[in-house]
Amino acid sequence: MAAMDYITQYIKSIIVLIDWRTFLDVPIIALGIFFLYHTLRTSGVWRIALGVSAALFIYVLANVLNLTGIEWIYSNFSNIALIAIIVIFQPEIRKIFENAASSLRVKWIGKHGKRLSVLISNAAFSLVDKKWGAIIVLPGMDFISSKVSGGIELNAIPSLALISSIFDPHSSGHDGAIIIENGLVKEFALRLPLSSSGKLGSDFGTRHHAAMGLSENSDALVIVVSEERGNVSIFNNGKHISLNEKKDLSTYVESHWEKTGSYSPEGKNFKKQGIFLIEITVSLLAAFLLWSSIMFSATHIKQMAFTIPIEYKIGTSDNAISGEKPTAVRIKVSGNAADLNLIKPNELKVAIDFSSSKPGKRIITVTKSNITLPAGVHLIDAEPSVFEIDLQSFTEKKVAVKPQIIGALPEGLEIYSIEVVPNEINILYSTNEKGLEDIYITTTPIFLKNISEDTRLICNLIAPPNIYPVGKHLPDVEVVIILKPKKAIE
Repeated sequence: MAAMDYITQYIKSIIVLIDWRTFLDVPIIALGIFFLYHTLRTSGVWRIALGVSAALFIYVLANVLNLTGIEWIYSNFSNIALIAIIVIFQPEIRKIFENAASSLRVKWIGKHGKRLSVLISNAAFSLVDKKWGAIIVLPGMDFISSKVSGGIELNAIPSLALISSIFDPHSSGHDGAIIIENGLVKEFALRLPLSSSGKLGSDFGTRHHAAMGLSENSDALVIVVSEERGNVSIFNNGKHISLNEKKDLSTYVESHWEKTGSYSPEGKNFKKQGIFLIEITVSLLAAFLLWSSIMFSATHIKQMAFTIPIEYKIGTSDNAISGEKPTAVRIKVSGNAADLNLIKPNELKVAIDFSSSKPGKRIITVTKSNITLPAGVHLIDAEPSVFEIDLQSFTEKKVAVKPQIIGALPEGLEIYSIEVVPNEINILYSTNEKGLEDIYITTTPIFLKNISEDTRLICNLIAPPNIYPVGKHLPDVEVVIILKPKKAIE
């Protein structure tokens, strides 16, 4: 029942938080989720998307059900986990950003694309029969212009005759690659980057190593026709597959175009539009759940406790606090997570201002006005919440210092003189005290039974109640005792 009450409170809180900004906030978040889903899926790192989604679901669930342990783990380890993901998956993350401009391409090819895939397959196996080498590049979502070099712009409609003429050994550009993109032969005589991974053995030629190099650095599909081996190979995402059938090659080409959306559509496809609509709907739902979780977490009321010092401000040097006084207070506060996060514990203090107060006893009540708390944070309790302070006005006075003599000298000796240096000191006493005209300060006890010769002693001073030193401490004094033989009684 408690869980149902919590969920009900969650729903009510979210309804209250919805305003016109929500209809901007949620779609923008949804667009980010949709973009991230597509770029992760098409770049072949769907496991990252699955892991991130699972972690996100657990985070939302923890916020909704107020699972304190999981929230603590996320708050303390999320930054470390983010850094680890960036370091481990740096190549995949780079690829996500490279796909930013092309992630929303339509993922269907139409009849014209199917005819073109058959034409490419027929051309490749026709070159096998002629034992002519060739490299055909079908770009994916990645831009490959920065990864290739050379090349001559063509922009021609592909045909068997055109492809055969380009890779004719007597043609000047036959050793390079051609790019077929959106139904056209865009360029020919291109140079591709050689692979540095060592996946291919030394028995493979330059064409194969070049095809592997481009497939390792992009999501392009590269078709290689080997004049020496007399076969067709494809390279994609750093993988190498040999093919023996034309149908297999055309299937791979169509699958590549559909996966990457790298072929321009020629008409409507209601099935693809339906899938697109479902993806948008799911992205909006996920965005709303994420938004509501963040907003509920930010506005959900929580409590925290702190032990903070008390700072007393005295107006004049003549005033001082008499007796014991509290030096710290234990406070309990409440507020939403966003406001509580603004609290800086090392800056918290209770400020008690006596700058304009007159001497006398004061009852101090700890309230929010005494504490430096953010506006949205409320003070629930303080311990002690109420205490008494005795503020007194002190004046300075010079008083005598008297030695405190205890006991008697050894037999046959008597005191000739006792001198205290200094014999007077300045003290502070409360102006509220009465009968302080004859006040004096005494030394710590001096026991005569231990003295048998002239002696110099360093003694501490003892002050009566409500008497305070001018500085931090009462000074030490020197007591000089001079002895003489005791006269015999006649």
